[in-house]
Amino acid sequence: MRVNLFWIALPAVLLLAILAFFFNRPGPKAGKASVATVPMSGETEPELSNYSAFVAKNKALIEKRSEQVLSDEPFAGQAPLAAAVNGPLVSADIDPQLAVLADALRIRVRVMQGSQSFFRDNGTTRVTRGEFRGFKVQAVEKLKDGNVLSEEVTVTTPKNGTFKTFNRVLVVLQKTDSAKLFAEVGAAGMEFTSLPVPAGERSFRGQLRLLRAWGPPISGDRLVSGESVGRVALGMPVDQLQNRIAATDSILKRKVWINDVYHDVYKVSDQGGNPLFFVYEKEGKVQGIWVVSESFKTAQGVGIGSSLEQMRIHYSAVTLSRSEKKVPFVKVEGVDGNLIIQGAGDRKVVAILIGDSPEFN
Repeated sequence: MRVNLFWIALPAVLLLAILAFFFNRPGPKAGKASVATVPMSGETEPELSNYSAFVAKNKALIEKRSEQVLSDEPFAGQAPLAAAVNGPLVSADIDPQLAVLADALRIRVRVMQGSQSFFRDNGTTRVTRGEFRGFKVQAVEKLKDGNVLSEEVTVTTPKNGTFKTFNRVLVVLQKTDSAKLFAEVGAAGMEFTSLPVPAGERSFRGQLRLLRAWGPPISGDRLVSGESVGRVALGMPVDQLQNRIAATDSILKRKVWINDVYHDVYKVSDQGGNPLFFVYEKEGKVQGIWVVSESFKTAQGVGIGSSLEQMRIHYSAVTLSRSEKKVPFVKVEGVDGNLIIQGAGDRKVVAILIGDSPEFN
């Protein structure tokens, strides 16, 4: 807690004033009381000399602290430095790396596609099944009282190789080898790197990061990129909007009352009348673009409905902040805007703001 310097300095100032009174007053004269005058200094405490600057400085510090950079650290794979009972399938060094790769893929499939739990008298079985960038993953976990008793993960590669782990130890490697596996990881636009292991732990940790987009590219008319949405860019004249949107989309201009002022806002809709995004005008140019349609995505495939965890998988660093109105939003690399998130738990994207908007503070 920051202590106000004024209250710390006040006793010392009063003491000096009293001493000055006794040492500097002249001797008494007959019939007239002596009055001592203490000159008032024009100086004030530096912290209080400019209150508005003081408030602005502390507000900036508060806002800075409110930003939280979320890394992809929780999605790293981990496995013990161990081999199968009959010996390593590749080597004592490589087997744990392949086990960690399986674990990292399991985590990503769970985040992107979820898992199912089946409850029985003797415990719970949790099944995660899906595909991530061409790698098909099936994980079966046996749990009791919230503790994992056993775990089996099977991965089929894009080229139909198979590797399998039991309790995060490599037990099967078929129709492939370690060199081919890591080559397929690179072909899928990913990079697998080792991470430091805490002192005293006999385990291996590895991170699977996305280096480029995967799958069919997002259509240029539906791409959220840099400072634009589709072919509508910040700073362009609004009279060019009609020529920049898709032929099947339509524009409706309206006046919106925001903060006691009317603002020109353009609503862009698809051929079915569903709103796609809103354009805010300032001095005849595009000031901001507010995206509300799921059809618009970043190059990494993030858009309306994406969860915070999914964004952290697609981007190695996500900055989580809150507006002055306490609205949570995130920023990701390559997008000059805010991805507004709401809801508990998964916290999904409900809107994307590129540029500025008088409605968002």
